[in-house]
Amino acid sequence: MSENQSAPPPSAAPAGRGNLILIIVVALFGAAILGGMFLLYQKMSHAAAAAPAAAVGADGKPVEGGEGKEGAKPGEPHAVPGAGPTVRLADFVVHLRNPETDRYARISFELEVGTDKDKDVLTLHSAQIRDAFLAYLSDRTVEELRGSSGLSLIKASLLKLASDLAPDAHLRAIFITDFVVQ
Repeated sequence: MSENQSAPPPSAAPAGRGNLILIIVVALFGAAILGGMFLLYQKMSHAAAAAPAAAVGADGKPVEGGEGKEGAKPGEPHAVPGAGPTVRLADFVVHLRNPETDRYARISFELEVGTDKDKDVLTLHSAQIRDAFLAYLSDRTVEELRGSSGLSLIKASLLKLASDLAPDAHLRAIFITDFVVQ
């Protein structure tokens, strides 16, 4: 090197390495945060998948496990904690009320009861329940079936219908297991 050319200052080389180390530390820290967020997301999604499906009671409010239809106390015959036995109804295919065009809905239901005895009672009334469900559903419009609030209202109405037709069955909840509108 000639005297006119000067050597780079001694502090320039370490500053470049320092910036590189800072970038690596920030990248590793960011990856650790993202990894933690991913693990938290997985844990939350597994917890949501393990949670029981929401059921609607006869009053239209979510049903909590542990009490039967009449608010029975633990130890009484209709107080079954957690999920009770269910009765699956055959699929419903109904022509919806719509003046402009033909629209159809295919809906499947399961009714939750307190005990196996209630399941037998409900099965005895299944023809009357199917008839009432078909009459109620065929009088609905597509708009009434839209969204979770519409389905919740229909579930509450159908649960009340079934409870009225089979008062000894101690119905706990109704679940929509399949739903298609065409």
